[in-house]
Amino acid sequence: MSTKVLISGASIAGPALAYWLGRYGFETTVVELAPALRGGGQAVDFRGETHLTVLERMGVLDELRALDTGGSPITFIDGRGRQLLHLPADFAGGDVEVPRGELAQVLYQRSLPRTEYLFDDSITALEETPTGIRVAFRQGAPREFDLVIGADGLHSNIRRLAFGPEEHYVRHLGYYAATWQLPNYLDLPPGSVGLNVPGGLPRSAPTTATRPGRVPSSSSPRPNSVTTAMTWHSRRR
Repeated sequence: MSTKVLISGASIAGPALAYWLGRYGFETTVVELAPALRGGGQAVDFRGETHLTVLERMGVLDELRALDTGGSPITFIDGRGRQLLHLPADFAGGDVEVPRGELAQVLYQRSLPRTEYLFDDSITALEETPTGIRVAFRQGAPREFDLVIGADGLHSNIRRLAFGPEEHYVRHLGYYAATWQLPNYLDLPPGSVGLNVPGGLPRSAPTTATRPGRVPSSSSPRPNSVTTAMTWHSRRR
């Protein structure tokens, strides 16, 4: 009888792990709170021989190279638009850079033949038994697994269920980050621009239609502190 493994989270780590477990004979299930695979998010960089070897052994390297953004240069400016620092594209993008949503889709499809996916569901309780772990789900019937793995991000539901409330294990530093996509109304060229704004609000700039803009920005709720706003724009070349 094969070992049954449940993974919480169908983003990047979950499907990647599911692929390898399935390849070595484990019976793998992935549960995901979202009703479908989620797109969006920042680009993911792969750098060096180790990363590329793993992707090649998974059989996805060529597919990811076809999705490669090519990287983009990063420029930091001051409030008057003057350049303070410039990083070239090959420094910023790694050997392969893929948008998070497209990477998630590739890993999901690669793992799918040997993996059961449960979307629009989540784990509500874990109970160790003499024969494994009994798992209760928000939607589905309870099931038993030999191993449960949390791949569900910073605010992990599995960590909360296994160890206790998040506030016991996470120290919030008072800053937030957000990303969203915008059309390139200004017809901006490839590249990323960063602006540090003391005491101001995050600035954003739209980007190209072929590669939707990614605008990560962070801010502090504390008064008289420095608010950092980073505006990014990029497109396929």
